[in-house]
Amino acid sequence: MSLRYTIDSGRRLVVITGEYQGDEEWRELLATVGRDPAYAPGFAFLRDLRAARLPVDADVVARIVAVVREAWPVLQPRRAAMVAPRDLESPAMVAHALADDAAIPLRAFTSYEAALEWLLAER
Repeated sequence: MSLRYTIDSGRRLVVITGEYQGDEEWRELLATVGRDPAYAPGFAFLRDLRAARLPVDADVVARIVAVVREAWPVLQPRRAAMVAPRDLESPAMVAHALADDAAIPLRAFTSYEAALEWLLAER
């Protein structure tokens, strides 16, 4: 399943679904989000991996985080969160650590509700 996104303008939230994918698909998706008239700087991003089933290694995660890091100053999001099932929790934690090292406010969760609460909390 390739990457897809929806924008909830009322909540100022972008939700991305699909498998992990490679850095080029991520680059294309984030560029498309940036051009979407419904998107504005300050929106939060929620990466929902609950339906993902393909295993991924740390190298793939590192390349994805590099793309996110590259797009961050262009998109200017408020925060980002990942929701992963237990079997994908390790790659999500790698992404969390790499983002933290790059000073990107991205957190990994196993609960969709907890991720939304953190994303939409007041500053």
